[in-house]
Amino acid sequence: MGAFMLWFSSIFKWVLYSSALASILSLIILLFKLLLKDKLGVRLHYAIWLIVVIRLLIPYGLQSSLSVFNLIKLESGTITQKAYTVNYETNKNVNSKEIVTNIAPSTSQTISPKNTSNTNHIPIYLQVISSIWLIGIIILATYTIIMTLKLKGKFKNGHICENEEVNLLLVHCKNKLNIKSNIIIISTSQIKMPCICGFIKPKLLLPIGIEHCVNHNELEFIILHELAHVKRLDILVGCLSEALQIIHWFNPIIWFSFYKMRNDKELACDALALSYINSDDYINYGKTIIKLLESYKKTPQGYDISYILNNKSQIKRRITMISIFKKNSYKWSIISIVTLVLMAGVMLTNAKNNPVLADNKSAENLSSTNIKSDESKTTAITQYDITGKHFKGTMLMIPSDKKIVVGYSKYLAKTNMATSEIAKEANAICAINAGGFTSGNSGKTFSPEGLIIHDGKVIFNDLKDNARRDMVAFTDKGILLVGSYSLNELNKLNATEAVSFGPALVVNGKPTITEGDGGWGIAPRTAIGQKKDGTIIMLTIDGRSVKSLGATLLDVQNILLEHGAINASNLDGGSSSTMYYNGKVINVPSDKNGERKVVSTFMVLP
Repeated sequence: MGAFMLWFSSIFKWVLYSSALASILSLIILLFKLLLKDKLGVRLHYAIWLIVVIRLLIPYGLQSSLSVFNLIKLESGTITQKAYTVNYETNKNVNSKEIVTNIAPSTSQTISPKNTSNTNHIPIYLQVISSIWLIGIIILATYTIIMTLKLKGKFKNGHICENEEVNLLLVHCKNKLNIKSNIIIISTSQIKMPCICGFIKPKLLLPIGIEHCVNHNELEFIILHELAHVKRLDILVGCLSEALQIIHWFNPIIWFSFYKMRNDKELACDALALSYINSDDYINYGKTIIKLLESYKKTPQGYDISYILNNKSQIKRRITMISIFKKNSYKWSIISIVTLVLMAGVMLTNAKNNPVLADNKSAENLSSTNIKSDESKTTAITQYDITGKHFKGTMLMIPSDKKIVVGYSKYLAKTNMATSEIAKEANAICAINAGGFTSGNSGKTFSPEGLIIHDGKVIFNDLKDNARRDMVAFTDKGILLVGSYSLNELNKLNATEAVSFGPALVVNGKPTITEGDGGWGIAPRTAIGQKKDGTIIMLTIDGRSVKSLGATLLDVQNILLEHGAINASNLDGGSSSTMYYNGKVINVPSDKNGERKVVSTFMVLP
């Protein structure tokens, strides 16, 4: 139950984040439409709402310096201009006696609490709020489904239209709009207003006897309007927006935005229908809408149904648009395309993540002054707690005089061991998980992938014909190698410790990710790097939890660069991400069992 609540609360936090982003975009769009309402075509008026739909579906986009969120950064429901907060703790083992010094840089507000097994404890208020949110979704979704099923049940009493003239008119209109879908007309007494129903097998629903209430031309206008919904995939978009509105039921800005979007949709369909009739008939098309208004009666709504007349409040706006419509105004203009592309680029991308950790150097200088004068500062391991926009992590700085080796399970390829188990068996000071592995259908690890080298000996190798693979290795001089290497190349470089994984994030002081966020999404991460002075950086980022969603590869790259890495690589992440230090796991692994079994580690020996 605890694991479910953790997962469920993480989903709720993700929904809150996406709802906040979409709300900001909705307000910007409403202001944009208000300022330029007379200069935007009806098609663009509707299309820009799709940006909100996409943002709600995919809240984590590519990072860009053009993003509007560079001006507004969201973290834990507040607006902040601070990309990362770093707190420091210096630990030192001397003659089996531990000296601990806590140092809080001036730029840090507080010292972050240590990660413990209680980190995943979910506050009661969050459990209550997320439960209320779920109950709201269940109630609204149940109501929507029941009403739709009831409505469709009533339609079953209808019959396929047998009026040959009406059916020929449907075929004529389909040919005009170049629609290939098989659409049938259902005549029913359950509705007073024509509508289109369904997006997989759409049906045109007409009130019984409508051909006696409108003339041939007016019926053609009605059918063209409803077919415009099919051509524009409005029913599919309507279903998505309905689902998103249910998920974000607590957000009035989202509800109002989708209300405006539905109104703009009808104008866009009017414009598409008008583009297929003679200009002399524009006035008659408007009169047809008014004629339908005379017999308007509020009709039951369904998630996949679109009526030609949804509400009376928008009639004036529709008639005004029809009266000033020009033949080619529905077509995309260069200005409209450029405007939409620019708005998408600004609104569908996330803020550029450029962490600034200027306090890092001063903190390291402070830590050295707190170490006894008769002891070298190079023997100290420094721990950093890192907080980003949507993640928390832990970093260890390993001095260059420490020996880094590859650890591995003594039961390799049979039964594996956790990172802490491998470390304890070797009496290691600290360790992180390293290389990747394959797992069977049962989810139990059974074999490493690529290469494992320890103490200059090949422990495991499944590379064919000396193939190249992303590697993370240390030479006999303690130099970190990252990037693509073969076994022969590693031997020539005197690599004594190595595992297969990647990609490389920093090579010779240069970042490898220069566009996008690395393409691996947001997840728990493990990475390793080396500074110019030989210091080794071990990094883990927690993920898949309420307090830490995870990081992109770009996030990890930026942290390593800001801490002075000149070479660095990603290691196996996800549920495997584990950091062990001073006899315990100090990060929060995301595996459901606590700490996942792995095939290899990088660890520091005494």
